[in-house]
Amino acid sequence: MATVSAGFAREAARRHAQQGVGYGAAPVLGRAEVAAAGKLNVLTAGDPEALARARPALEPLAGRIWNLGDDPARANVVKIAVNFLLASAIEATAEATSLVESYGVDAAAFVELISGTVFPGPVYSTYGGLMAQRRYEPAGFTTRLGLEDVNLALSAAHHHDVALPTGSVVRDALLEALAAGWSDRDWATLADIARRRAGC
Repeated sequence: MATVSAGFAREAARRHAQQGVGYGAAPVLGRAEVAAAGKLNVLTAGDPEALARARPALEPLAGRIWNLGDDPARANVVKIAVNFLLASAIEATAEATSLVESYGVDAAAFVELISGTVFPGPVYSTYGGLMAQRRYEPAGFTTRLGLEDVNLALSAAHHHDVALPTGSVVRDALLEALAAGWSDRDWATLADIARRRAGC
């Protein structure tokens, strides 16, 4: 259920197969409160028999279980891709927030506007709210973990010759946050990196 590289997943499957043991990947989408409510999206891939045996343990956690095929790397790459999208959305929201703040617009009003109109849903409302309030602790997902996931996305892209130009921008912003000593803050702290760049 861990967020690991595609290469790690394939190696784990190979080693399990050598021992006659089935292997399935089942990383999840959702924060701790989503897990507590049993509403996680569980991304499964791998040996069908192993996944069938694991299903009763996964169902209490899951709002939905997604079957992505026989290759366990698929589940891990989908998880990495989703986290990459989150990181990109957080960085874009951070930059947009610093822009409007530089014109004297209240960040909370801006977040209410975007999350209630063109970008409804938990990503912009949750992370935008944290940015507007400058509330990064306790972290739902730390800056250091965000950097690990963006690096996993860049590595997966590299292995298939896929360009992820936004990934380099987000990675550098996360590195800047770590350099500022914010590794344990929520990765919404990218808003403060954008504010520093804008002189806000």
